[in-house]
Amino acid sequence: MHRRRWKLPASFSLRVRAVLALAACLLFVAPFINGPAVSAPKTTLADLPPAELSTSGVQGDYVIGPQDKLRIRVFEVKDLSFDEEEVDANGQIQLPLIGKVTAAGKTTMQLQDELAQRLGERYLQSPQVSVSIAESASQKVTVEGEVKSPGVFQIKGRTTLMQAIAMAGGPSDVANLHKVAIIREAEGARRAAVCDYQAIRDGKAGDPLIQGNDVVVVDSSTTKTIWSNVMKNLPIFSLLAYVR
Repeated sequence: MHRRRWKLPASFSLRVRAVLALAACLLFVAPFINGPAVSAPKTTLADLPPAELSTSGVQGDYVIGPQDKLRIRVFEVKDLSFDEEEVDANGQIQLPLIGKVTAAGKTTMQLQDELAQRLGERYLQSPQVSVSIAESASQKVTVEGEVKSPGVFQIKGRTTLMQAIAMAGGPSDVANLHKVAIIREAEGARRAAVCDYQAIRDGKAGDPLIQGNDVVVVDSSTTKTIWSNVMKNLPIFSLLAYVR
């Protein structure tokens, strides 16, 4: 028995060939329709570690700068205690017995440990020293985007993201609370971390610490213009715990 072979009509075969040819042409020209593809910007720096936005510890503590005024207390030694010891333009303070001490670039905890060590070497036995910020002149945070009163604000001591936004009057009515960026300069490059402010406010995520010269940008729920301009080309540091 002979099997009957089915033949497609010639017109149908031509249509198939035409469709295949058209598809091949579209695949070839598609990359040029909207212009050549632009590769993403590259960076030679690794992402900042999560500790850069720590919720505790020395990493996010206040860093002393020139013209800051310090409150220094040495337990039971009144002559070595000062309410407003100003850091000079060179970043130093002048104290009795131990002379000049470099304060700029150190946290209050680091400075008080150094003062205790130097006093204990010659003059006092197990001195108890505390250092706090009486007045801040060098450390500022900029808060932009969808907040009620954007601006530049001085920070004293440990300042968190929630506190920084509160300084700017809190989020506006159209703020996107799930997208709040902290932009920071480190090792000569600007980096950004996106935080879920709503989760932080609800107690579901830690409240990251702000450092001097940080920029906080609150996204808008109605327009992405400001957000896109600020976040473009900024690498995101590793902060998955804070991102929704």
